[in-house]
Amino acid sequence: MERGGGATTTSTRARWSRAAGQATAYVTSNLVATVLGAVAMTLLARLMTTEDFGSYAFVSAFIPLLAMLFEFGLFLPAGRLAAVSDGARGREVFGATLVTYVPVGAAFCLTLYCSSFFVDRWFNVSAGPALRLVAPLALAYPFRFVAEQLSQGLDRLHVYSVATVVGRALFVGAVAASLGWDGRLRLSTTLLLETLATLAAWALLVLCLKPRWRGVASYARALAREARAYGAQAYVGRVLSIGTYNMDVLMVAVFTDASTVGFYTLAAALAFPVGLPAAGMAAALFPRLARERTIGAGPIALAAALGSVAAILAVVLARPFADLALSGRYGPAVGLVLPLALAQLVRGVTGVFNAFLAAHARGRELQDAALVLTVSNVALNFALIPRFGAAGAAWASLAALGANLVAHAAFYRRAVGDEGADHDLETDLEVEACPA
Repeated sequence: MERGGGATTTSTRARWSRAAGQATAYVTSNLVATVLGAVAMTLLARLMTTEDFGSYAFVSAFIPLLAMLFEFGLFLPAGRLAAVSDGARGREVFGATLVTYVPVGAAFCLTLYCSSFFVDRWFNVSAGPALRLVAPLALAYPFRFVAEQLSQGLDRLHVYSVATVVGRALFVGAVAASLGWDGRLRLSTTLLLETLATLAAWALLVLCLKPRWRGVASYARALAREARAYGAQAYVGRVLSIGTYNMDVLMVAVFTDASTVGFYTLAAALAFPVGLPAAGMAAALFPRLARERTIGAGPIALAAALGSVAAILAVVLARPFADLALSGRYGPAVGLVLPLALAQLVRGVTGVFNAFLAAHARGRELQDAALVLTVSNVALNFALIPRFGAAGAAWASLAALGANLVAHAAFYRRAVGDEGADHDLETDLEVEACPA
């Protein structure tokens, strides 16, 4: 008995050690990618007018927001299936997911191309020609969610982390090279370079994860069934939560001007690292959470503590960074960092609850929590942005995310109380009789 207990303790420690390593890699890579992104944004902010920089900021928000729609509830089940499968079967899941993704990516490219003819008249920017240029290659953008879900499901989150850094590094290098060659960058050229760098990063990820193409049809049917069972609900929740949370940039563009969009986007970039520690921990713990009945108090308390320290650092360092790295034109961004940093802190803690609910196929709870965020965020945005501009958007985000955290905590307690209610994806896959 003592030996068995020691073996269990050793196994638990090994799992926590690997999770800690994966989380560290995730956070470190995101910090590096954020720094690289800040370098790129600093170059662009210095060499563009504030109006041109605001148009780039708009495009950088618009494309991911549109890409988020092209998941359709298929790829969260893929990550969960990979999490409960062994190594070989997990790679087969990855191969089937890649095949399933092809028509999804193609549909996104077509949608982006068609939308390019309307964005200029809807928003105060000039982005249509740039969007049309990159549309044929834009399948790289929806793939980000696929890459993250499968990497964490396969317990290879470090591969996703490295690929993210490679993509940002390639983009920064291309920007620097283009600036030295041409002396300036147009929006179309910048967006094309970013798209090509992202494609290269995901190609590297696919090579490293080594998909297998056995049983593609069977796995695809299983993914479609799981999408109907709970993936569609989780998808609706994800679209509502992320979509409404990110709509602030678009609303700032509608009610203000391109310069204010640039200020808000820059402040959001400065606050973004605050949520990374909790996000990394939640992503690294996903395979473990799929097998556990509760989260435990430790991860939640740690997420709150790490986020609090990061929020303090973001607020303290915002002014020195703006003074040293940027010109006085971007001073208004500093005042927006405090509410946005607090919003990222709250969002990071919420992510731990969200990961548990996703790992346990609690699609209804994810959807209901997203409805709370949607209603509160939309109401607050329309109440505050027309009157207070970017500042209203920042404080609206904080308040809405607070409501979202309360909802996630309540739905987590309900999920823990429903013993035996989790959807058994691994058993369903056996019924599907995928090839051995």
